[in-house]
Amino acid sequence: MTWFSIWEMQLGRSPHERVDIMLKLKLKRATYSGSVPHLLILLPFIIGCSELLSADSPSQGSADLSEYFINPEICKDDAGPNCTQLRLGDSQLTTLAPEQGKLYACMPGNPGAPGSDRSKITWINETNSTWNLLVKPFLPEGSFSPPIGTSSVIESGSNRTISGNNLPVDGKIGDWPMTDYPALTAIDRNPGIPAENNFSFTLQLNPTEAETPSCVSLGPIGMTLNGVVFYDAVDGRGNDALAHEIVDVYGGHPAQSDYHYHFVPWRLDGVPSLEDGHSGLVGYIRDGFGIYGYKGIGGAELSNEDLDECHGHSHAPIGYHYHATIEYPYTIGCYRGTPI
Repeated sequence: MTWFSIWEMQLGRSPHERVDIMLKLKLKRATYSGSVPHLLILLPFIIGCSELLSADSPSQGSADLSEYFINPEICKDDAGPNCTQLRLGDSQLTTLAPEQGKLYACMPGNPGAPGSDRSKITWINETNSTWNLLVKPFLPEGSFSPPIGTSSVIESGSNRTISGNNLPVDGKIGDWPMTDYPALTAIDRNPGIPAENNFSFTLQLNPTEAETPSCVSLGPIGMTLNGVVFYDAVDGRGNDALAHEIVDVYGGHPAQSDYHYHFVPWRLDGVPSLEDGHSGLVGYIRDGFGIYGYKGIGGAELSNEDLDECHGHSHAPIGYHYHATIEYPYTIGCYRGTPI
């Protein structure tokens, strides 16, 4: 068997596995020959393998990421969750039935989908199933300047239509593409660049709660008044997207050119609140119900325990509505109404 055929047999393996197998085979042949010159001849090959592995896999924690850390105001609220020990949502996706604090998804994640490199993530505590938002990097703002976002809400008859070009109306967006930031790209190889993509949802003006909640499907689950769509809490693998993937300091990132949020960006919680301090309306979900910010009645920050299995609750004068939380599933856990 030739070296080429051995190498060809390993094409289904990772580069690390292929190099390791070839190196072991060559060393074994040299050892059996009992000849030191054989080993000397192999030195260039060994050095080349070492360089290949080093280039492909920078050591974990080798880059100082502190310049990309943020400390949002919501993390300074003693009444809210501890941002250094947020619950990791990787095991909180279910396809069986709605459950408080979980995402009731229509399908499981795909473990083979593109995503971040887990070996380079230092802010997730696997033992405790938590993650530390304060030491996770975020793509900074910079010179990237896409078109200004558009957004409209039109009520006609029994319908409400919310539309936008999927770029933020307030112009707040990170410095995409992330490929300009090697330290961040080493963690999450997202080459996307946000661009105009028109979305429009025609919803019931007065939605009603369904007898049985619906599962959450892939893609946009709603839209903010700021003109950008929401995706649910998970990445393509079914893992906690906010914990694993790199988003910008304004809360979004692109899937190719489709910019989106997996949670309610904290600045959007600053929209005019209700008289008692309850957060204002942030946007609408595809079943017609509104989603509000992080604070409930009296201005108290909410947690999963304050909300039902779909991540909402009902009270006057709003009726049923969803809320944002700083903990998974961040926006909705299921559709309380009937999604379009």
